[in-house]
Amino acid sequence: MKKDFRVQYPLWQMAFIVLFGFFVFSVTSATTELINSTDEFSYSFELATLESLLMFGSISLTLVLGAIFASKIAKHNKQHPTQKLTMWQIRPLEFLEQDEGMTHITRKAAQKVYTFFVWALPALASIYLLFELSRFWMIIGILILALMQYIIYYLEVRKHLQEVED
Repeated sequence: MKKDFRVQYPLWQMAFIVLFGFFVFSVTSATTELINSTDEFSYSFELATLESLLMFGSISLTLVLGAIFASKIAKHNKQHPTQKLTMWQIRPLEFLEQDEGMTHITRKAAQKVYTFFVWALPALASIYLLFELSRFWMIIGILILALMQYIIYYLEVRKHLQEVED
């Protein structure tokens, strides 16, 4: 089961979301200065040591993980030539429906994720309306929702696939 791409995929997405969170932290913590007058236009972007390490580290790790992820997709495509995947498709990769059982599992997981969003999005919007939060915290809130989506999906798929194995 651990080698099943349907179980691994949400873990990959969670890793990319966390890396993007580190990138967001580094970019929003940067000092910027914009001078726009009739005589000159200049823009400066300055990163402190921690932020620059986080930015370049997250970019580097994203590129490495992206290459590994692409090789996993290529391996999946060789093993399942009738159900090829691409990293750039519009349809989410969660819908790797290779049989009726997986279609049912995906539907159950998607229902749980939908139920989560029915409550989480209005709650997040209310928090943003009540409190003056910076752009960083708004992005982090959205990333937390995305991370929770994949956690819910992963736990549901893993639970059902473990039941099938047992």
